Amino acid sequence: MRKISIATLTAIGLAAAYATPASAGVIDYAATNYTGGSCKHGLYTGNTGRGCNRRYSFQDGTTFSYDTDAQTATLTGTAINGSGQVATLDLNFSNFLETIDGTNFDYKNGGGNFNPVTDTPDIDFFTNGSGTISIDGAVYTVNPNDPFAGNTTLQFGHGANDKNKNFGGSAWLNILNPHGHAVRHWDINFNLDKIASEVPEPGALGLLGLAVGGLWAGTRRRRKKLAV
Repeated sequence: MRKISIATLTAIGLAAAYATPASAGVIDYAATNYTGGSCKHGLYTGNTGRGCNRRYSFQDGTTFSYDTDAQTATLTGTAINGSGQVATLDLNFSNFLETIDGTNFDYKNGGGNFNPVTDTPDIDFFTNGSGTISIDGAVYTVNPNDPFAGNTTLQFGHGANDKNKNFGGSAWLNILNPHGHAVRHWDINFNLDKIASEVPEPGALGLLGLAVGGLWAGTRRRRKKLAV
């Protein structure tokens, strides 16, 4: 019978403990509603609906993920309006820029009141967007030929939530309805809170140590018995 050394067992255990680590290049944030005003919301659907029913509140689990290697981002999750209608967001952003010049691309004016070139080094921009927002089975699509209203961008970072100047993001989205017709632009405005990366729990590593120690102790006892 082939013997397995303690060192080998330790290496196997450590490999298992650290299996499938989160990508070092992806930063995940919880996306939540801005606070203030009536009908608090993260998604505004323009003239699709009436009153507060056009305002959808982001639910737990809505996530903004920024891939620092690919320099892309996603916004995924759900939002609910006052009538209980559920909007499912599956949005993608690309064409990353650290600054914009206001000529080829502009930014979404509002609560931030920032100069994207000189005043806010911690704000970044995505100049292309795609994806869908589904509401009660009806699929609304980000216009692939003109994703942002007014030649703007998705802005994110410190002060980028233009409703309250918080760390977050904002964009005006050009939307096509389920029939492919353009509707009034929709808004997304959200606060961001970083989600801690998953790492092996200290308890798991402790159990690994106990297991290796137990194997070592058992081997030692068997050797001692054979020597008697």
